[in-house]
Amino acid sequence: LGNGVWTVVIILSTVGWTSIYRQVRAEYIKHVNRDYVRAAQAIGASHASRMFVHILPNVSHVVLVQLSLLVVAFIKAEVILSFLGLGVPVDMVSWGTMLAEAQNELVLGKWWQLVAVTAAMAVFVTAFSTLTDALRDALDPKLR
Repeated sequence: LGNGVWTVVIILSTVGWTSIYRQVRAEYIKHVNRDYVRAAQAIGASHASRMFVHILPNVSHVVLVQLSLLVVAFIKAEVILSFLGLGVPVDMVSWGTMLAEAQNELVLGKWWQLVAVTAAMAVFVTAFSTLTDALRDALDPKLR
């Protein structure tokens, strides 16, 4: 596949979907046996109708929260891979390549490059994690 953004995206999405699948499947199994789904089945609702009208609205919060958690994990993984030289090419802008360049400049006494990249990553990850927590609090019916 070679180095590049698409290689990193393909690798991370190939290994990252399993956690979402496992949790969505568990929620689906939990909701498919609930009384309101069985009542919809009893009145003749199709499988697709039961899936999209009754089950999906009760499972969607899991998908949204897990996807937002995966975004943070994927960004961290991309930073680590690019820092090690296994991610995007050196000529592309990435926090990982910026960290690698800042590490080389740190020897020359230019510490502010490392601080700027680290601070930007910390702010982004903290903001996205806060958004994830807010999404979970707003969408999870168990927390209402």
